[in-house]
Amino acid sequence: MSNSTQVTDLLRQGIAAAKAGRTQEARQALLHVTELDEQNEQAWLWLSGVVDSLEDRRVCLENVLVINPDNAYAQAGMSWLDQ
Repeated sequence: MSNSTQVTDLLRQGIAAAKAGRTQEARQALLHVTELDEQNEQAWLWLSGVVDSLEDRRVCLENVLVINPDNAYAQAGMSWLDQ
């Protein structure tokens, strides 16, 4: 399996687990994606929703904004964290 295929599969699994409320499974899959592709904007964004602490959430959102400063979801998340 190519790295790209593995990243795509893990991302899909992580998003599905997050949507289903299986946060631990989602977190593991999405963390694996970020290890394989640290520039994966979607993985960081979804990971921000399944991490345990506000500090971890901030790190995830900051990573999204480094990759794409115009990401409206990450901007909104940071605004929420700053309140």
